[in-house]
Amino acid sequence: MNNISCQDIRKGMTHSLATMYSSDYANELLNLEKAISSNDSAAIKQINIKIQELSKHFEFETWIENFITQKLEGVAVVTHSAKGIHSAIRNCNINYNLQAKPDNYQFVSSATPNILPFDCTNNAARVGSVYAFLNQIVKDDITVSQLIIDNHPEILRALSDDNEMANHYLQCLEKAIFDDFQKPNASQLNKQIFWPNSDGSYLSHSEHNYRLLIPLHPNSLCYLVYEKIQRRYSQENKKARELRKTKDVEHQSYFSFKDLAILKLGGTKPLNVSKLVQSQNGKNYLLPSMPPKFTKSRYPSISISQKTIFNNALQYFCRFGFRLLFDMVVEPKNVVEERNNRKEAISIILTLLLKFARHIQITLPAGWSRDYSLPMSQKLWLDPNRAELEGEESFKLQYEFGKWLVELELDFASWIQNALKEKFKNANKHFSDAEYREWRREFCAVVKASKRNKEGIF
Repeated sequence: MNNISCQDIRKGMTHSLATMYSSDYANELLNLEKAISSNDSAAIKQINIKIQELSKHFEFETWIENFITQKLEGVAVVTHSAKGIHSAIRNCNINYNLQAKPDNYQFVSSATPNILPFDCTNNAARVGSVYAFLNQIVKDDITVSQLIIDNHPEILRALSDDNEMANHYLQCLEKAIFDDFQKPNASQLNKQIFWPNSDGSYLSHSEHNYRLLIPLHPNSLCYLVYEKIQRRYSQENKKARELRKTKDVEHQSYFSFKDLAILKLGGTKPLNVSKLVQSQNGKNYLLPSMPPKFTKSRYPSISISQKTIFNNALQYFCRFGFRLLFDMVVEPKNVVEERNNRKEAISIILTLLLKFARHIQITLPAGWSRDYSLPMSQKLWLDPNRAELEGEESFKLQYEFGKWLVELELDFASWIQNALKEKFKNANKHFSDAEYREWRREFCAVVKASKRNKEGIF
């Protein structure tokens, strides 16, 4: 920015002002042609006088004076405006670009973008000219407004050769850009929220327990959102979307937005709200903000205080296998059929148990078991990635040693036996040590088969 000279700034301003006032000159020439074609001598005479007056203004000093005294008056440079809430509200704006932003924030807001474009509001007849002037690029993408905000040393000389006039012009420009919070003003049309200063504010009868909040429309942030969403209509995005339907070509990523709503501001004259709102044709996109739809997992959860995974919740998850096992006890068949039914029931229970274990292993983060009350054998099984974390050397040694697999066999066999005893309190003959050992062998066989197939569960 230091390499920008007074001539660079003056050149940029001249270009903007010439565009601004030459359009008036061109309009009068067009009106003159229409008057001549209709032989309206009175109109011809009046338009010629206007053209002569305009031709006298083709000097920078005249242009800048007209701009400051005519165009700039009543225009505010803002990022937030109450006109987005009600178009009849005036002089209730904020330029957030000039405010200190929070160091840490967790939500998307006007503090999120690195560069927040400014907007112009209040006087619909003049905001376009002021917006174009302040957005005029001087050099290296640096605009006139940025030079004014940074108080560039050459800005005064660029505004006028007369130092007194230059100071006056700069004060007028700063008044439009900078906010005056010494005398905050709100309209009766503003929405207002009383916010308590503390938890006990509503119980206290002393004064100053609440602060008055006035919501403003985030013009600049809404414009950035609008621009982002409009890019879905770009040629690159359209081409990428079409390519997704074509085979044997390299597919490119593209973006789309679903469930959008549109809030129209300004009616048929969005410029009455602000310049950026006019650029959006009054459209403000609203992203869906419905509450999330939570779906209950079909897998049982594990609480921090839980002492084992082999409980009633896991039994319900494996209920189809247990139902078959219980039916076999209620209506025993011949020895061969009974043995096959028992094997099938245990096989179903083990299949579901392994699905549950795999679900826990892949959905919970490594190290989740540190604060849980499960026995170490179950932590080693369900949280295997914890062994790779820093400071978990002891956990890794226990995992590699493998003794925890034997403890799992005992837990599984005890779980089956206790379920049967709870269901059939007077049928202990079906729950002897032989069955208990068989359930252990079934679990051990499943572990070996899973390792052999490299399923990653053990």
